[in-house]
Amino acid sequence: MTTRLTTESLSLTVRGRELVRALDMSVVPGQVWCVLGPNGAGKSTLLRTLAGLRAADGGQVLLGGHDIANYRPLDLARRRGFLPQSVVDAFSLSVLDAVVSATHPRLSFWAWGDEGDDAARRALETFELAELAGRDVTTLSGGERQRVNIATLFAQDVDLLLLDEPLTSLDLHHQMKTLHELMRVATDHGKSVIYTVHDINLAFQHATHAVLMDGKGGALAGRTNDVITSGHLSAAFRHPIHGVTLGDELFFRAERLNGVSR
Repeated sequence: MTTRLTTESLSLTVRGRELVRALDMSVVPGQVWCVLGPNGAGKSTLLRTLAGLRAADGGQVLLGGHDIANYRPLDLARRRGFLPQSVVDAFSLSVLDAVVSATHPRLSFWAWGDEGDDAARRALETFELAELAGRDVTTLSGGERQRVNIATLFAQDVDLLLLDEPLTSLDLHHQMKTLHELMRVATDHGKSVIYTVHDINLAFQHATHAVLMDGKGGALAGRTNDVITSGHLSAAFRHPIHGVTLGDELFFRAERLNGVSR
């Protein structure tokens, strides 16, 4: 069953500061949403609220037409997956076991084992981690550990994937690989994806829709071409950002502080 995520007049406040004011958005299967904004704008707070890990300060979040606050944890884990900015390893375990753990919400007790292993191994292959399956996660580099985190989310096999800064610690190849797989899982498998990101150009190239937050309560939501524009970006980041066309592709470039650009 596919899952639609919607917000109705969603408002978010942290320590008396308004981050989001009356945000309406609708995320349907096949869409990839990026969330952009300056540091402290509330991107992570928004993602945690959409994941049902934080209560809305106004309005509501609906998952499959039901208030996300009313889901049982197990039912929620079967419908949406969440990757936080950082994962702390409390104890040693193998890469394969770490990824297998994500399959448990979908399996009965008696099904634990081979079925979970199969899903985990497919995810490890997807993110070029098969050779690390037997490694202890505590021995991995930051980039390797992040790829394991992303593979774990894919192994969970949910309709809605939410990722907070998934490109952190990844080299260029694996950034592109991750964004490609997020687009592919949405296009080919009808999943919905929402991720936060700092790189405007990567977001523009690898998302169908966007949320642009300004940290003062403003949040634009809609199709990428409508939201990610020079004017909107400059206003949100409070810095001049210009669109540059190379070939037939649009890129965005921040103006140098002295006002001179080459």
